[in-house]
Amino acid sequence: MDRPRARGLAWGWLAVLALACALRVPSVFAGLPYLGYVDEGHTLHRVVRLLSTRHWDPGWYTYPSLPLYAIAGAAAALSPAYRAIHGSGLERDLSPFPPAYYDLVEPPELIVIARCVVLAVSLGTVVLTGLLARRLAGEAAGLGAALIAALLPALVIRGAVVTVDPFATLFTVAAILCAEIAATSVRFWGPTLLAGAMVGCAASSKYPAAMAILAAAPALARLPTDRHGKLRALELFLAAALVASLVTMPALALRNTAVLTHILNQSAAYSTSAIGSYWDQALRRAEWSQPFPHPELGVVFLLLLGAAWVGALRDRRLRPPVVAWTLCALVWCLAFLQYPFRTFRNLLPLLPFACAVVAAVYARLRERLPRRHLVDLAAATVVLALFLPADLDYARARLQLDDSRVQAVDWLAANVVPGDEVVVSAELAILPRELRRLPVEPVVLAAPRARAWLRQHPRVEFVVTGRLKPGRAGDVATFLERSRIGRAFRPAARFGEQPSTRVWRGNNQLVLIYQRRVRS
Repeated sequence: MDRPRARGLAWGWLAVLALACALRVPSVFAGLPYLGYVDEGHTLHRVVRLLSTRHWDPGWYTYPSLPLYAIAGAAAALSPAYRAIHGSGLERDLSPFPPAYYDLVEPPELIVIARCVVLAVSLGTVVLTGLLARRLAGEAAGLGAALIAALLPALVIRGAVVTVDPFATLFTVAAILCAEIAATSVRFWGPTLLAGAMVGCAASSKYPAAMAILAAAPALARLPTDRHGKLRALELFLAAALVASLVTMPALALRNTAVLTHILNQSAAYSTSAIGSYWDQALRRAEWSQPFPHPELGVVFLLLLGAAWVGALRDRRLRPPVVAWTLCALVWCLAFLQYPFRTFRNLLPLLPFACAVVAAVYARLRERLPRRHLVDLAAATVVLALFLPADLDYARARLQLDDSRVQAVDWLAANVVPGDEVVVSAELAILPRELRRLPVEPVVLAAPRARAWLRQHPRVEFVVTGRLKPGRAGDVATFLERSRIGRAFRPAARFGEQPSTRVWRGNNQLVLIYQRRVRS
């Protein structure tokens, strides 16, 4: 490859990574100091436990442990920097475990660290997707696949959200890449060992990701060795997968009964909750818990994928890996379709395959066309036009996201004066460090005690409360509206729209502030 072309490719890769990072970084700081996605607490509360106890066992196995260890390790590594900035260790400022409310995760720097780890994992997926496509069909395919992975909404909206799915996606595509390297390398033992290790890491990131073995193992049939050598390689591959899964999740061996119980409980929960449609999320509106009113993939991309899949099956060089990936995807989809609870994040590890297939077939067609630089420009324009507008909407919304509890505390900080008595409903799950921004120390009480407090303390100046989810009675707002005591208060401010729920309250939780009426 000549130097100008190599330089151009290097700049192209840098531009793709910069674009991928720019679209994902806003999610790192969205909603702080509160959680920004319904599942973030499941991971972060267990990280708090790991950091507090300094023990390997998270005591919870609904999700595997590798993502917990990765985030806890990053937090421990950055603890000296935290101490230098704040004057106290990260462990000292951790929120209690178990938490009184799901939303209470402190310090917020822990949330940022966790999201940055996921961001790095997401960017790694973009790179590995490109490398996989380059392995199949050359430099143009690699850069094209990386661009698609950088922009594909399903990957963007989860690119800095603390869940296990980005980890499973990274290790799945890493396993496939290592297997493909082994299949075309004379020195295949190292890549084979690494491919197995990546399958093990995928399984210890999300249990169903163990199905990555179905996409990686068939590549070993193409190893440049005899049948005996292929069998030995397969044994090494499987042994590496087993060892890696045990090393990255010791509970698989040491707490196997508890792990199995958690897996069965999760399976039962998925079986009893009927919600969501994979087809609807792919083509109309993203997963209901994601603030993204656009499709995860879109009709045009699915049509391109279908055409590319047919083209790949007709191509002698692409057919073997694509057949293996297709069988893996079918098994994967069937495994999740048996559950009525359908959330698109379950299919995330399949998307690098889709990006690689589309880009590889494009690269094959490109070889037959003149003026390839113009063809590449047109193809990149199509990809940008398909995905970038929706991605930018998402990034802009993440940048502008301000939790309603932060807005409420801002209002109180501007209106409360020393000497005022402030009562705050505990159900709002406002962080204690946020309330310390007020010029007075508020009284934080659960609804029953708050109602009693208001009866006994006639000098309360502000009441900060909300609405409980429909079907649950007893919130302080209803009490103020219906009781004689409430006549002494007037609505002073309102933030957010959604009633409080039992688990994650969301960044748009309804917060109502009542102020005592001025006596004439």
